[in-house]
Amino acid sequence: MTTVGGSLQQHPSLAVAAQDWITNEILAGRIAPGQKLAEVPLSDQMGISRSPVREALRALAAQGLIVVEPRRGAFVADIDASQAADLYACRLLIEPECINQAAASLSDAALNGLVDAFARMESAVRQGLPEAYVTALETYNRELLDACPNRLLFGFAESTWRQSLRYWGLLARHSPTYLGESLRRNTAIHDAVLARDGIAAAAALTELLTWSRDGLAGIIATLPPREALEGK
Repeated sequence: MTTVGGSLQQHPSLAVAAQDWITNEILAGRIAPGQKLAEVPLSDQMGISRSPVREALRALAAQGLIVVEPRRGAFVADIDASQAADLYACRLLIEPECINQAAASLSDAALNGLVDAFARMESAVRQGLPEAYVTALETYNRELLDACPNRLLFGFAESTWRQSLRYWGLLARHSPTYLGESLRRNTAIHDAVLARDGIAAAAALTELLTWSRDGLAGIIATLPPREALEGK
């Protein structure tokens, strides 16, 4: 795992900071599927008390990123092909309509934020930095979805989107063409958003999600079982 400096202590919410840190470790593959998440080692690693770590684990369990088993503790959720397929089926139903509405409702300030996030995505691809790309892409998607005026729809979209974050890192680590192809497809979304063309943005997102779903299925099929990864 990466080490954590004193900056975590400066965060206004230690539980949120702990949640973000654990999420990033999982997305980067430094905490593997099936790995146990014990409160004491995590709190020592982050230099904080166990209470915010416990709160962070509860939040991550609600998102589906980890699972809590009675009398055994918390574990990173396994990569499951059928669950991934179900998740992307839900994303295809919900998220295109969400950004359709968002694109037409963006304020100038929100649009400027998206432009900045997209510039970071482009920079990460030029430098060949998959983790930085996924981080910038996460920011872009979060800010775009948040512009949806239908807050109930936004809530559904945010839930499916957050559950898919772990798969982005998987795609970035296992597909040598992911960065360039993902940026190309996200460029189509971004161009439509800049034009405030919600229908075009939704169509581009549908193509992106379909491509991601198919690529992810191929990668998951090649992964060894957890027992092999753990050397059992």
